Amino acid sequence: MMKPKSILFVTVVCGLFRLSTATAQQKDSLAIDLNTALEIALNENPTVKVADMEITKMQYAKKSAYGALLPEINLIGQYQRTIKKQTMYMDNGFGLGGDVNPEDFEPEELEIIEVLGKLMTPSGGDGNGGFQVGRWNMYTGGVNVSMPLVVPSLWKNIQMSEVDIQLAMEQARSSKINLVNQVTKSFYSFMLAHDSYLLFKQTYATDSINLENIKNKYEQGIAPEYDVITAEVRLKSLIPSILQAENMMKIAELQLKMLMGIDDDVPLKVVGTLSDYDEVMFDAIIPADTSLMSNSDLKKFDLQTNKVQKLYEMQKLQYAPSLVSSFQYTYISQNNDFKFSNYKWDPYSTIGVTLSIPIFNGGQRHHNLKQTEVQLSQLRYQRVDLERNLKLAVKNNIDLINKSVKQIMATQSSVEQAKKGYEITLKRYETGLGTIVELNAAALAVTNAELQYKNAIYDYLAAKADLEKVLGYKITPIDSKN
Repeated sequence: MMKPKSILFVTVVCGLFRLSTATAQQKDSLAIDLNTALEIALNENPTVKVADMEITKMQYAKKSAYGALLPEINLIGQYQRTIKKQTMYMDNGFGLGGDVNPEDFEPEELEIIEVLGKLMTPSGGDGNGGFQVGRWNMYTGGVNVSMPLVVPSLWKNIQMSEVDIQLAMEQARSSKINLVNQVTKSFYSFMLAHDSYLLFKQTYATDSINLENIKNKYEQGIAPEYDVITAEVRLKSLIPSILQAENMMKIAELQLKMLMGIDDDVPLKVVGTLSDYDEVMFDAIIPADTSLMSNSDLKKFDLQTNKVQKLYEMQKLQYAPSLVSSFQYTYISQNNDFKFSNYKWDPYSTIGVTLSIPIFNGGQRHHNLKQTEVQLSQLRYQRVDLERNLKLAVKNNIDLINKSVKQIMATQSSVEQAKKGYEITLKRYETGLGTIVELNAAALAVTNAELQYKNAIYDYLAAKADLEKVLGYKITPIDSKN
């Protein structure tokens, strides 16, 4: 006869399961399938948003590079206070002293020259005394305009900016491909955990009914007490598996919520089961073309190599001459006081071109060029290694898909056989021809076969998702290609 403690334990566990189910139903759950999960993730995941912003950022960088070819206009304003004035020296009164022919000038002009000569030579006429020039305050205001006419390195920099935009776009595409792969596998993991949880609960419910039947037979004297004890042990042994499956389901749900970019307090409800994919999974065929033409990692690597190539070409153009035009228009005022209303402003303007021919800069250009040449050689070897690893990944995923297909077919058959065997064993036990040990073994075989079948489906779907990630596009069903 079943002990009161055992009866109480089973009753409490059943009550907890019912309470957990009722509580979950009271909350508003978000019903999702794979397409819904992907749609939400692509709209809400921060990684995708950051990648899209990077494209906008690179577009502004390209406009900035084009701006370097346009005129640069600056308003300037400057004030200078003279601490000590400059001293100027002039020999023999502007150089006119001993070389002056009096017959060439009028008497009044000769007097002026004589006075100027004395002013220029205050120390006695030897020209070594000098005199101070300038005023204490100087103000400058105006506009400077410069524009590159021939600067080859700027043109190549624009080409590098265009490569940056293409690289940012490919990185955004790569982020979406990675996100789709992660969400897809996380959704399948959540579905696998959910199916396992439901399978254990269903097994628990079936075994509970069997336990009640065995108890009734024991009370009628048809079944021995050993059968009741064995059935109780079998029922209790399912509880850890149920709790573990429930915990795995919660972890998978949290992982999926994080990838989808939704709050943790929003409960998710899976639409369908892994068994639903059994009917459509074989509609998709492995493409014969595995040339990696759409692989995002390879495209990003080629764009990065192209960027380094542009850098190499730009470094070579640093040996080329450059021509820059300039224009300046300023007003200058020099005064000894701060009476601004009395200031006189004198205009000053220039226009010209500057030709710069690189000659020598310590060998920096040469060494930078050699460094970039080595980097290009490294990239060529790295691309060969990357392509080899990607081809290996394609082969491994295809092999895993083929292996999973065989496992699905084998486990599908074993599930049918296990269920049939369980029904036969149950009939034998009910008629007294079988034992409880045989019945438990048959029930365990059904559970294991179901788990293996669902795991095989998950392995197939995960391998297919990984193959799509490497190839860079979704493997479409046969019907959609017609």
